[in-house]
Amino acid sequence: MLQTVPEAALSYSAFQRAEIGAAVSAVARQWRRMGSDFDSSYARIEPALLAVLFTAQERVADGALGYVPDVLGDAAPEPVYASAGSRFVGVAGDGLPVASLAYGAVIQAKAAVAQGMDVAVALARGGQHLTLASGTLLSDTGRAAEKVSGGAHRLKKWTRMLNPPSCGRCVILAGKTFWQSEAFDRHPGCDCRNVPSTEDTGDDARTDPKAYLDSLSEAEQDRILGSKANGQAFRDGADMNQLINAYRKAGAVRPAQIHGQHIKYTTEGTTRRGHAYWQMQQAQYIKEQGVTRNGSKYRQLKAPRLMPETIYSTAKDPADAKRLLKLYGWIV
Repeated sequence: MLQTVPEAALSYSAFQRAEIGAAVSAVARQWRRMGSDFDSSYARIEPALLAVLFTAQERVADGALGYVPDVLGDAAPEPVYASAGSRFVGVAGDGLPVASLAYGAVIQAKAAVAQGMDVAVALARGGQHLTLASGTLLSDTGRAAEKVSGGAHRLKKWTRMLNPPSCGRCVILAGKTFWQSEAFDRHPGCDCRNVPSTEDTGDDARTDPKAYLDSLSEAEQDRILGSKANGQAFRDGADMNQLINAYRKAGAVRPAQIHGQHIKYTTEGTTRRGHAYWQMQQAQYIKEQGVTRNGSKYRQLKAPRLMPETIYSTAKDPADAKRLLKLYGWIV
């Protein structure tokens, strides 16, 4: 069973969301003061903008440092070292200065103008870059402080918790347990949190991917899984990991035309180690093709792995759709 999320973890998550949201809003207000002369107007707003980010970093880090002993409660050992939120200020998750990260918004705006966009559109693009980068920066700051506090309290493992609303890539990682020494797997804008793994009792939608998806409306399921057809496939029994992972590599989902019919397919899962490979191999019309890579034989299926969108459009009836979903490896 997955770990029950402690009340302290839920309170901390709400606190971090509020802090990060307020900081991102303040950053956006500063960016709206930008003018057509990007460099001079940025020089004017930079002190206030960085002050917002530095203050938020310290507050988020302080909250994270206090979170670990709070969630451990009476079981918390004496820390082997102390830290402070101020030590996390001024540096981004990649080790570069926060000032460089913030100036990236100006670079984005200049690049947009170079592509022929007008100033207003260019500034909007720069603002989007800045708010996304700021949210990611502060989430990274919190997670870094969590890890430092975890080390001080000799934690060995963490459980990943969603901070809804969440994307598909995060949903399928919910509830995963990883070691203190492992890096947190995240994408830009990710705001998932860590929960110290001290016990394995019960479950919670924030650490149970299927429970989280089941709790959502059909429209939200469709959004997270990538399309209405994917959402329907999930409700018909398809594995959410298969559906979400179909998109994990750029260009894996492709359109094509076969015998005058438009289809959508994915290359994900069609190599010899993929689940779809073994499911599809059951059909007699599917054959392997051999490709030599690095001196070794690489096996892949010739037939395309149809996406649920194409399956539902070609199936004779619901029963046939489920048969095809299983054949193409969506229902495990």
